[in-house]
Amino acid sequence: MKNNISKIKYQNFFVSLCLCGIIICAGCQEKQKADKQQTIAKKEIKDTNSPVKLSAEVERLKKQVESLMGINKEARTAALSTLSAVELSSKTALYTNEQTKKKDKLVVYLRPIDDMGDVVKAAGAVDVELWNLNAKPESALIGQWKVEPEELKKYWTSSLMSSHYKLQFDLGSKLTGSEKELTIKTQFTDYLTGKVFKAQKVVNK
Repeated sequence: MKNNISKIKYQNFFVSLCLCGIIICAGCQEKQKADKQQTIAKKEIKDTNSPVKLSAEVERLKKQVESLMGINKEARTAALSTLSAVELSSKTALYTNEQTKKKDKLVVYLRPIDDMGDVVKAAGAVDVELWNLNAKPESALIGQWKVEPEELKKYWTSSLMSSHYKLQFDLGSKLTGSEKELTIKTQFTDYLTGKVFKAQKVVNK
């Protein structure tokens, strides 16, 4: 009987010892796996910032700079299309306002033209003035508006037939009703070159 008890105790001790060994072994494997991942991560960082790779990146950037330096400033500037004029299309006029049912809505169709004769969506600010040049000097200016670049870009429309900035202004009570002929004056400040382009158009009320 005593031998059986001793045998059972020995077996239990052996099982416990095996379980401890398995747990310790599993812990060692997890630690080795974590250490390996950490080593790989460090190696990747080291490779990314290695002198060889950094040197290659510097050399690539150097070649880009040399390529640009090889093209003189005048040639680079000449290759860019620049604004040469601003036009008011024939559709620029006074239109009937749907709300007031009166012809008191000014619609300006502005067309920036580049040095190749193409209409382009040029960035800039627009000043618009409406004049009655037949009136007395003190009352000749009917209205004036300024459209900033951030707002102007929202009014660009383009189709197969035409491309332009379409600006609309409600005149309200600015017109007396006796006007026969009005003059629209516009000034476009090009934000690329800083140049100012002017255009004007006479419209019949």
